[in-house]
This record gives sequence, C-alpha cells and structure tokens, in this order.
Amino acid sequence: MRMEIDKDFIGRMKKIMQKDNFLLGIGDIARATGVSQRKLRYWEKKGYISPDDGIEERKHRKYSYYTLAQVSMIESYVKTGFTLSAAVEKTNQHDQVSQAIRKFISDRLTGLVTVDNGFEIDLGEVCDVPNKHLFAILKGNEDTKLVLKDNNVPVEQ
Repeated sequence: MRMEIDKDFIGRMKKIMQKDNFLLGIGDIARATGVSQRKLRYWEKKGYISPDDGIEERKHRKYSYYTLAQVSMIESYVKTGFTLSAAVEKTNQHDQVSQAIRKFISDRLTGLVTVDNGFEIDLGEVCDVPNKHLFAILKGNEDTKLVLKDNNVPVEQ
C-alpha cells in the first residue's frame, strides 16, 4: 500500500535536522553512551567535549545531540584499543563527514512515500536530466536501491 507523506512533514524534518539546540543533561549522555558522568567531566576538563554555549551560568551541564554522537564515537574508538587522545582525534577528523551527510539529507530530501515493507525517498531532481528524480528504495533488510525515474510515476507498481 502506497502512502505519500505530506510536504509539511518533510519540511519539519529538514528544520529539525538543521537545529543544534536539542539539549541533554550529563546523566542523559551517560545513560545513552555508557560513559560515566565522572569520565564525561574529565573529558570536558581536557577540552575533548564541551557543554552547550550559554549554559555555563547554570549549575547543570547541558549537551547537544552532536556531543552525544561525539561521546559515542570517542568511546567506540577507546573500546577498540585507541588511546583517549587518538580516539578524540579520529572523531574530530570525521566531523566534516558528519556535517556533509547532514547537509546532504537536509538539501536533497524532497519527498517520502511508504510502500509495502519500506519507503521510497525522493532525493530530488538530477542535474542535466530534465524531469527526472533520484529515489532511494528501502525495503526491509534488503540493500538500498537507487532509481532514476519521472517524478510523478511511482517506482513500485
């Protein structure tokens, strides 16, 4: 069964992806990542992570979702044998890649349709190919497929 997701939802998702001001407490970060609050305070003291700007005057640290991802990445490198400083360095190297992926999704997401056991994600027009859109087809555990098609013709019949 095909069901097109309304444009309002797509617009809202794009706005959410552009925001950096979702804030979590240190306990939330600790629970989500398995990194103790004590260790998080140490990492903060060393300058590896930092609470959200403008929160310093409060007694409770607040961190962005970006910091949650950063802590998770650092911890995963540490658990696989990297030193803390090397884990932080590797995590920082990947920051630009993460930002690029986020920008790509925000820029290219133009539509979403639910289909049996999956989704058709409209990634918008293709340069130099008039009236064609690129669709990512996600179905269950199958590999994602990319399909070029006319914008107004369903991929799945």
